[in-house]
Amino acid sequence: MTRLNLFFFPYAGASASVYERWTSLLPSSIRLVTVELPGRGRRFGEPLLTSVEEMVENVQHLLIPHLDCGPYALFGHSLGSVIAYEMSHKLDSMGYPQPAHLFVSGRSAPHVLEDKNIHQLPDDQFLAKIQALGGTPPQFFENEQLLSLFLPILKSDYKASENYRFNERRQRLSCGITVFSGLQDGDYDPLQWSEHTTNRCEAFNYEGGHFFLHEHAEHLVGKIHSRLLQRGGIAE
Repeated sequence: MTRLNLFFFPYAGASASVYERWTSLLPSSIRLVTVELPGRGRRFGEPLLTSVEEMVENVQHLLIPHLDCGPYALFGHSLGSVIAYEMSHKLDSMGYPQPAHLFVSGRSAPHVLEDKNIHQLPDDQFLAKIQALGGTPPQFFENEQLLSLFLPILKSDYKASENYRFNERRQRLSCGITVFSGLQDGDYDPLQWSEHTTNRCEAFNYEGGHFFLHEHAEHLVGKIHSRLLQRGGIAE
């Protein structure tokens, strides 16, 4: 049986631990490898990064040791989606195979400019926006110690996400792209991701807001598994 490494990239403000539950949902043919960005989780205390380009450069060494072990795929939610997309191109430019598949979630296509600058808001207004998105326990906003620790992480990640600008490339990715989105999470068109692959692009919409993926984790894992089987990423 071929075993595939599936790299998971977290969303803004999150550590790799947000995907721990997914490990038990995935079949044995897929090994989940969480990618930790600096400044949080097991890399807490490392300098925070404020651009997607810096993040890709910083974490590529975490993926490279796994690339000689067989096929791999990438998954990212929100900020993690553009990191996963840029990582696909980065690894390709370094001579590594492209991923067997790219899974993106909760984010418009790279070329679509997101007209938001909430990272520039005063702290109270910024936190109100974060709270409105859901996905964060209410007690977090009532704990001043937690806020002092995580507010800089959130703001630096939002700065990276909102300042991201797509660079036109000569070649599209050759792997398929699957897009997951929440029906109450903005009005972007998930199928605009099709402009970034010569392969198939498909989209699945779920009831919920920006953090729909936690409510529908089992269904998303099922789609990931079936797509990797269809694309030849794994064999059972």
